[in-house]
Amino acid sequence: SGKDVLFFECDLLNRASIDHLFSTIASEVPSGIDILVNNAAMTERCPMEEKTLESWDNEMALNLTAPFMLSKHFAGSMKKKGWGRIMIMSSVAGMLTFPCTIGYCTSKTALIGLTKAIAVELAPHGVTCNAICPYFVDTPFIQPFLDSLKEETGQSREETLDNIRNSCPTKTFTTPKQIGDYVVFLCSPAADNMTGLTTPMDGGYSIV
Repeated sequence: SGKDVLFFECDLLNRASIDHLFSTIASEVPSGIDILVNNAAMTERCPMEEKTLESWDNEMALNLTAPFMLSKHFAGSMKKKGWGRIMIMSSVAGMLTFPCTIGYCTSKTALIGLTKAIAVELAPHGVTCNAICPYFVDTPFIQPFLDSLKEETGQSREETLDNIRNSCPTKTFTTPKQIGDYVVFLCSPAADNMTGLTTPMDGGYSIV
């Protein structure tokens, strides 16, 4: 529809790369961005005793430090304009916990705290910050997790997905589109007074 889309490459495990991304966007878009969706993540499924410090550091860097740095960088222009939206993709794993995912659960729990801290600091400037907590979303991201479960249980991918799906009261998975639609809602005038929220999108999994 005639809208311009700009793509920028960034290694979110690298702090210098994040700084460079901000500088590049500031040059290309002097007015700054209005909406930031922190969505990148990684996970490793293994027992705590087998978790390497390198793997731990990587999960913290991507899942927690990168959202903090990006939010910190882009908050300034949002404050100047008196309007902005920051979304942080946490997880049901940040509200509850699951075995053998200590790095993921820890970082996703910390994101909920980060969301609240950002929200209370930026609220006077017309900037909101909210966390979204999906359960399983059937995308390539969960494939390594499914592979590790298959090794343990011998179940097929379909059997594993059915078991996970049936653990939700709705018996359905949240879809990427549903998450996207909720992000759009949080950016609408209807959500102007909603900030610091932690919203599970999990088919009711977290209430049973």
